[in-house]
Amino acid sequence: MLQNKIFIRPDRVFNISMIISLFVAIFSFIIGTQMTGLFQPDLSSAQLTIFEVFIHNTTISLLLLVGVFSYGFISFILIISNFAIFGMQINTMISRVGFLSMANKIIWHSFLELPAIILAATFGFYLFVSQIILEKDFNWKNLGQQLRTVIILVMPLNFLAAVIETTLVSNRIGDL
Repeated sequence: MLQNKIFIRPDRVFNISMIISLFVAIFSFIIGTQMTGLFQPDLSSAQLTIFEVFIHNTTISLLLLVGVFSYGFISFILIISNFAIFGMQINTMISRVGFLSMANKIIWHSFLELPAIILAATFGFYLFVSQIILEKDFNWKNLGQQLRTVIILVMPLNFLAAVIETTLVSNRIGDL
């Protein structure tokens, strides 16, 4: 049987890490939507280039990936802060322009950017799940294979999200 050399099948550790990432992200987002009045984001339009948005998203992704060496602590903090702020921004946008207008402004790039963030955070929790929860031995080869797969998926998602955000979304957010 021909084995795919680029992508490997997600293992049990990766699947559990994904569940943790999704739970933390969703919980943080919900908390963020309830934190009205604590943070009022500036929703004015700043024209950013595709490169600037891509570098920003990639920096967040790389920090989430490096979180693997802190056993997910860095990834945990970044996911909480990013998704809580995202929840606050969504809540503010809904109160200013309504749900449909808000959804029209952000939904297209969110389909790409949010999965990229979750995938990077999933890798960030990999050692925590592997060594602490499942008590497996450390395996550099497996860690490297998982990292390669995540990077191959995350970088194109970040680039496409940046293209969509700068071409479709930036023009629309200025209408707020």
